Amino acid sequence: MSVSFAHRLNPPLIRAALWVVLGSAFLLSAGCAGTAAREKSPAAAQAKATETSRNPALAKSFEDAVSRGDTAWRSGEVDMAIYLYIQALSFQPRDVTTLTKLGTIEQIQGNLQLAARAFELAVNAKPSDANLAGRLGLILTVLGDKDNAYKWLKLSVDNGSMDWRVVDQLSVIEAKEGRYTNAVQYASQAAAQAPKVALPLLHRADAYYGMGRYEMAEYAARDALHLSNLPDAWRLLAKIQAKQRAYPASVDSLLQVMDAATAYNMAGQLALDNGDNAVALRFFERASNASPVYSTEVQRNVAIARERLTATVKQ
Repeated sequence: MSVSFAHRLNPPLIRAALWVVLGSAFLLSAGCAGTAAREKSPAAAQAKATETSRNPALAKSFEDAVSRGDTAWRSGEVDMAIYLYIQALSFQPRDVTTLTKLGTIEQIQGNLQLAARAFELAVNAKPSDANLAGRLGLILTVLGDKDNAYKWLKLSVDNGSMDWRVVDQLSVIEAKEGRYTNAVQYASQAAAQAPKVALPLLHRADAYYGMGRYEMAEYAARDALHLSNLPDAWRLLAKIQAKQRAYPASVDSLLQVMDAATAYNMAGQLALDNGDNAVALRFFERASNASPVYSTEVQRNVAIARERLTATVKQ
């Protein structure tokens, strides 16, 4: 393999070839026995040797393709590595290790659709591999494919995944679906796997909040803040405190991550959601005083609070 040939590789064409190879990998594997038998014939062997001699970039065997692909990857020749791993798959379409290498390269390069395709082929070839299923689930989460992400994340956890990110993401999905008991369970598991990471604790707090268990939610949110000064944790803590009608504490939490006008406006909205219209009106008025520039949205909220307050008085 010459350096000049590597420089002539066309990355878009390589990516297109990779889509084709990954898309047909299992179809190729279904016919691999017949292909292998044909390649053992003297005529096929001679033809392959002639083709390889004409193009030194073509691998002679699966082992040759993988070895040279690994060398190219270590040298930073990513396109050449992909080109050679594609050749390796032409010999063994369901090789899990090669599919994983392709998925890893494409994930690093930011080509998540290709990465997902490679990892899906790999995990279908080895469904008991918790790491592969977890990596696929996390990639699909980023791609917004929630249903398929859940499927692979769940499989990974069921197979004993020790990756806290996998378990934690499963908690996030469960909470969004309203399955808060499951969400708490998975978030707690993730927190045990990564005791120095704040996110699982934050997600456990969010699940408790969804269940209406505000005292437990506050404990979890404060535990998260003890590990990291997460803005989302302060916002969640403010929501929890507002639900408990601890409005001064809620405002203090909001002021940790936003300016006064924004904090008072948000506190007013939280009070409004609780039906505490008089409290909401006071917060909206303070938001207006804190920043006249912020007045358009605040004045709209003031009008809503006054209208609801008037309706309550008339009742």
